[in-house]
Amino acid sequence: MIGLCDMRSFYCSCEKVFRPDIRDRGVVVTSNNDGVVVALDNQAKAAGIKKFEPYFKQRQLIERAGVLAFSSNYELYGEVSGRIMTTLAELAPGDIEVYSIDECFVDFSTVPRAELKAFAAMLRDTIWQQQGIKMGVSIAPSKTLAKLGQCAAKQYPQLEGVCVLERAEQWQWLAARVDVSEVWGIGRKLTGKLKARGLATAADLSAMAKADARALQGITLVRTVRELQGETCIDIDCQPQPKQNIISSRSFGQKQTRLEPLQEAVSHYAVRAGAKLRAQSSLCFRLSAWIQTSAHDATPYANELAVSLPGGTADSRQLSRAAVALVAQLYRPGYRYAKAGVALHDIRPERLAQLDLLAPRSENSVCLMKVVDGVNRRFGSGVIKLARQGGDNGFAMRRAMKSPSYLSRWREIPRIKLA
Repeated sequence: MIGLCDMRSFYCSCEKVFRPDIRDRGVVVTSNNDGVVVALDNQAKAAGIKKFEPYFKQRQLIERAGVLAFSSNYELYGEVSGRIMTTLAELAPGDIEVYSIDECFVDFSTVPRAELKAFAAMLRDTIWQQQGIKMGVSIAPSKTLAKLGQCAAKQYPQLEGVCVLERAEQWQWLAARVDVSEVWGIGRKLTGKLKARGLATAADLSAMAKADARALQGITLVRTVRELQGETCIDIDCQPQPKQNIISSRSFGQKQTRLEPLQEAVSHYAVRAGAKLRAQSSLCFRLSAWIQTSAHDATPYANELAVSLPGGTADSRQLSRAAVALVAQLYRPGYRYAKAGVALHDIRPERLAQLDLLAPRSENSVCLMKVVDGVNRRFGSGVIKLARQGGDNGFAMRRAMKSPSYLSRWREIPRIKLA
């Protein structure tokens, strides 16, 4: 049996953990630069606020309904998520797979069937007691059915956040009441194709002939059909695969017209990408960089260039140097740039990479990057950085409504006042 632990309204819940005074109020969280609403809780939904709609269009509704808006506080969400996943890894009876910042799969195969519900309730209660985050747990024979079980855990209060699908009649009953678009892995385009064939619910998809599924979407859809029938086709992956491409990009808080801030921005993005590259013990053999204006400008401009990195590298200094040089070639005066980015391609495991006699890697470089990463992990990201990164100069995200970093900055740790 496979379980799925899913945090409820995770971003919004994190904002409420350190604010007891707002726990009964609706909350929404906005995207980078406070562009769109990316998360909202049940109170905000009841007020008619829409997810993925621009914040400025809904601002009056949000204020009128007494709903609080927060800018995305990724540092806080990441720290809370890490603590939750650590707790689940300690308590889980088997391997866990961190699927996203607010979800993880758990192997329940060693738990007796009669104890599944009680064990899931224990996990739910522990996370609430330790972190103040509500969590639903669904258990089924396959990952896809476990995902489906979350629909029941959210929709039916009598389940108290725990749904165990042990028998075929249980998941078949649920599948008949869940829209096919809610099935794990079924996107918008595929939903349209399925509904055009008369497959409107998860139960309809479960009954689809495997030959038809293969003809429509290949082996991926066949696997989904089999999983909906209770067959385990997707195992727990407790060792995530290394990324084949790493992209670091952000829209600017203020549009830029000069070259220097653009170079500082891509240097910052290259350093961040380099840290991710080293975390998976890989080397990058090709780097690309791009800059672009807003698509709504009267004369929009966007361009991208790439460069090979012989011998491969994971040194932030070399990645930054390459990105800065590319942006110098891309830059055209007279434009107001809204976004820039860096992408690392042709990523290979460090232990398997072919050495280049003309571009040997320095052991000093490897040691230096280890020291930099260690210091930044211990004292906070950006404590050590390249001089080229400079300050934010307007390229940092606009987060006017950001809450404090309660768990990652000493000066923002909450203080308790005795009455």
